[in-house]
Amino acid sequence: MTDPLSRLWFVFNELSARSRADSHHEGHSRLDGIVIAVAKVMGGRPAQLVSIGRPVLWDAELAVGYTVAHWWATAKPDLRQLLLGITLKTEFPDEVGGMLGDRFRLSEFHLIEGEESEVSAEAQGLGAAYLLDGIGVSLPSDPQWAQTRIALRHHWLDRNCLPRKDTIEVLNLSEPAQAQQVSDIIVERRQLALAEDPFRLAARKTECFPHLTFGRSVDRYLSNLPSAILGRVVRKFMSLDDSCRRWRQDETMTFPELSGCRAESGPTMQQYGDRRIFPDPEGRDQIYERHVAVGSYRIHLRVVHKPRGIEIGYVGRHLPTAKYR
Repeated sequence: MTDPLSRLWFVFNELSARSRADSHHEGHSRLDGIVIAVAKVMGGRPAQLVSIGRPVLWDAELAVGYTVAHWWATAKPDLRQLLLGITLKTEFPDEVGGMLGDRFRLSEFHLIEGEESEVSAEAQGLGAAYLLDGIGVSLPSDPQWAQTRIALRHHWLDRNCLPRKDTIEVLNLSEPAQAQQVSDIIVERRQLALAEDPFRLAARKTECFPHLTFGRSVDRYLSNLPSAILGRVVRKFMSLDDSCRRWRQDETMTFPELSGCRAESGPTMQQYGDRRIFPDPEGRDQIYERHVAVGSYRIHLRVVHKPRGIEIGYVGRHLPTAKYR
């Protein structure tokens, strides 16, 4: 079963429904854009979309006399199915309600508009997105909803029932052009969380390092690593994932920039090349000649040019070389 907090949580920003589009066509396009943006950020990963404030997404009027029900009647089937498949009609889902429900009820979130001291409307949906470490989903009805990060004033009661307040930022999504930036921020958050709790590396490696692929034996290798080395392996994976991301985004690069990565020497491959053969994600034997050092341990990898990717085949003790046994 998927860890509920490892999913992507999207929360509809009810405040973005206060301003309606000038035409039915524009209203339709706004919701199309949101669903496409959500799909891009999901990238096939499990996700849920919830509505906390009023109106909920399904009750929102996109333009005067044009509701989500009207959009549904004419939207493309793939967009309809995606929205239906991820939308929950309850407030907090059972899996997270017990953990976050009390925090939400003891908190208030308000928009900060203009001067920092100028606090305006209560923002329930965006506040819930913050508590879920998720993403606010906004109709692009106003320039403020086009921001990738939205500032809120957070008021809450601590364990001693004393009032507290601070200023926080919520990740926000309103159009497809924001999807890549939002995805990168989500990945960075998850990587940093994993660095603090590296014991979940095997279970969370795919969601935390989306630009890397892993051979079939990698989980077994990770399970045999001493706890003291796990955090360093996470940080190396972070570096490799970032290198692969930049390689994919820059078409002028013919090869990823792999800091500290070395190819084995000719004598080592002649003498011990068979020790660098590991199963790839499909179970086929491949040579993982390049390696990155992690103390006395090594991460063996190969660069796959089509599609552009970095594939991890082995994580473990230093393998024999022509100069080292």
